[in-house]
Amino acid sequence: MLSEPLRRHPLAAFYLLAYLWSWSLGLPLLLFGHAGLPAPLPAVLEVSAAFGPAIAALLVTAVAGGRPAVAELLRGWRRWRAPLSVQLVAWLGPAMLLAIAIAASASAGRWPAGAAGTAGAHFGGAGLVDLVLLSAVLQSAGEEPGWRGFALPRLRSRLGPLAANLALFPVWLGWHLPFFLARPEFGWFQWLAFSLGILAATFWLGWIWERSRSLPLVVGWHALINICRGLALAASTTAFLAFSNAVLLGACVIVLRWWWRRR
Repeated sequence: MLSEPLRRHPLAAFYLLAYLWSWSLGLPLLLFGHAGLPAPLPAVLEVSAAFGPAIAALLVTAVAGGRPAVAELLRGWRRWRAPLSVQLVAWLGPAMLLAIAIAASASAGRWPAGAAGTAGAHFGGAGLVDLVLLSAVLQSAGEEPGWRGFALPRLRSRLGPLAANLALFPVWLGWHLPFFLARPEFGWFQWLAFSLGILAATFWLGWIWERSRSLPLVVGWHALINICRGLALAASTTAFLAFSNAVLLGACVIVLRWWWRRR
């Protein structure tokens, strides 16, 4: 009885289940804040919530398509081959954008003395584990099988690359809302900046997926961009803004390329 709606509306079912899982786990953070919960509960809740898209994709695929569909979904994890340009963008692109941001900040005389040491001290020990493992690797591995592995191919079956990624953007952005609101230090300006960052990442990840259909590549880029963003923010506000602008500029190039191909 439940399988019929999932077969008829798999994308809507995926969105609903992904939100339901993740927002349910994010509710304690929203109600009590990170400071109001004992450690390490906030980190456990955030990481567990990050797997909402992956779990939703697996459930909908299993109910609607059975074992063959599940095997096809999981096959994305075994796709490592891609054009060299895509491999370079996925594995080296975030670090190159960070290097460009640092160089631009330094050339403009806005790279504060000791910034590299500040970033290193900020992410020493537990901070480094939180940045690399929790905020990058696990979150990316929990999100991408759903957003790029499940949702984007279904949107692409009806829409072009630009329209499909634009359709995915507000759903992906809204999914983050409880975790953003759980941090009282963030306001409307930070939400606007975060939204632009998610929009830019949507196009970067959409381009990588379009060229590779590889979950390791989109998970890798997602994780690395989170790490590089964290390093830039820890170094200085100027470096963070330069890095964010570099990511946004690259996304504009992707959008223009897709738009030009439509003509």
